[in-house]
Formats: sequence, C-alpha cells, structure tokens
Amino acid sequence: MLPQDLLVPFLFTLPAYVANPSAVLWGGGTPMDFGRVARDGRRILGDGKTWRGFFGGALTGFSLGVFYAVLDGMSSTSPTWVTGRLLLAFAVMAFGALAGDVLAAFVKRRLGLERGARAPGLDQYDFLLGALLLLALADPALFTAFYLAGDRIYGLLLVIVITPVLHRAVNLLGYRMGRKKEPW
Repeated sequence: MLPQDLLVPFLFTLPAYVANPSAVLWGGGTPMDFGRVARDGRRILGDGKTWRGFFGGALTGFSLGVFYAVLDGMSSTSPTWVTGRLLLAFAVMAFGALAGDVLAAFVKRRLGLERGARAPGLDQYDFLLGALLLLALADPALFTAFYLAGDRIYGLLLVIVITPVLHRAVNLLGYRMGRKKEPW
C-alpha cells in the first residue's frame, strides 16, 4: 500500500468535510422548511437548516474542489474533460454532504429529537454518507477510482474511522467560537 492510497480518498473527501461546518458559518435567514410542521406536529427540519447555510456551505466545499481541479490541471497532462469531471464530482460531494445533513435533520425531527440533540452515528456520518452516496450515483466510475480501486479501499476506511474524530474537533471549535450551542 502506498501513502497516496490513504491520502487520495481523504483529499477527495475534503470538499464534503469543509461544506458541512461551513453551513454553520453561512447559516441564518430563511429556514429550508419555511417554518412548516409535518403531520406529526413537529417541524419538518427546524430553524437550524437554512437556505443560506445550505448553499453557502456547499459553495464553500465546492470552492475547495475548484482549487483541487486547478491544481490537477496545472500539474498533469490530463485532458480538460477530466478537470470538468472533477469539478462536477466536487460539486456533488459538497452538495451531497449537506443533503445528507438535511436528511438527518428530518430523521431527527421524526424521532422527536430537538435541534442540537445528540444522535450518535447519525450526527457524525450523515454528511459523509450523503456525499459518498450521491457521488456513487452520479459517477460510479469516479467513485470506484477514488475510493475502491486497489488499496484505496484502505483510504476509504481511514476516512470512515477519522470522520467522528474530525467531526468532534470541528464542533468543539465551533462551540468555542460561539457558532454552535452544543459541543457535539
């Protein structure tokens, strides 16, 4: 196994990692559910999921992907369609991360959990599952190349193992900065 087999999946996941906490920084404004209540009497998503946070976070994650694509285009002889394909993949990863987060908020509301309540597993992996699933659906060949080909499966396992640690560290930072009400 080469170090790049661990590094490539991690680096490819960074737009999703960046999109998720960036949504908190951009957040505020109109809730995505417009204040609506579901049949169970609970909010559909809650005030924590806003359009500004969703698009701001996704665009921030995508911007990191653009940076990668520019570096890829400058450092290789890859045809331009590869860079365009990477841009699409990074957009899918960033938006998928936040779609996963929104879906988790919906599930938490249906379970009767309030905003900020702990949901072990769901809280740590919602964005990662959203990003990976959307990429696997949008471009299965690229998903395979970056996460499953050869020894890169070990890189995917590394991403899965370190995600809760990174999630906790970023949430603690957000809590200390006053951007999050809970440190989890």
